[in-house]
Amino acid sequence: MTKPTKTDLQKYRTTLEKQLSSLRGDVGSMRDEALRASDQDASVDHLADQGTDNYDQGFMLGLIENEEETIKLIEEAIDRIDGRGDWEYGVCPLCQEEIENAKKPAKDGKKPKPAKATDIWIPKARLEYLPWARYCVRHQETEERNREIA
Repeated sequence: MTKPTKTDLQKYRTTLEKQLSSLRGDVGSMRDEALRASDQDASVDHLADQGTDNYDQGFMLGLIENEEETIKLIEEAIDRIDGRGDWEYGVCPLCQEEIENAKKPAKDGKKPKPAKATDIWIPKARLEYLPWARYCVRHQETEERNREIA
């Protein structure tokens, strides 16, 4: 787990831009389809057909919402590559926070506990698979568990 090289960053940026372009096209098509379906609702005569159409439209809107969240994550990742993000691309901000907190002396004056994470960099294999990853696997699992509880 090391800092991504300039070549790595360019490769990730290219991958992110392709994915972003693809998702924007998909979301646009899905939005058009959902709007077209809502225009056709008045022509549906049978109540069961209308229910199916409403379900399909709701499902499509859920997909659009998920894709828009991914688009936001990709845009944030590109900003981090360009140095405009809240933290450096490839860094797990929660690992970085753990390490910084471990360096601070405890309130009772005792020696600080060592950080669980020894490295702030997200593994290259994770970035290859999911270049818009914000966190290392350990912290991503924690974030997802917290989201399920909420």
